[in-house]
Amino acid sequence: MATEIIAQVELEVAEFLACQPSPGEIIAFRPSAALVERFDSLIEKERASSITDDELDELERYMHVEHMMRLIKAAARRRLGQTTPQAAGE
Repeated sequence: MATEIIAQVELEVAEFLACQPSPGEIIAFRPSAALVERFDSLIEKERASSITDDELDELERYMHVEHMMRLIKAAARRRLGQTTPQAAGE
């Protein structure tokens, strides 16, 4: 299951970027509700110390993708002349 979710996270971002979104669309991008729910579930498991090694790998991969999207959004903001995030969590 972890491999499927990891692939889904990466696929979702890749599909979005492949559509050549505008800087504004990049800033507005949010992962699907299913991915957010899975990420939240993994965070809760980690906090409860009940996370498996596979789930920890999955969480770390998701966090890496999230970090990359933050960098991409920051670059998009610079292109638009913005200096601060428009919404919390970016």
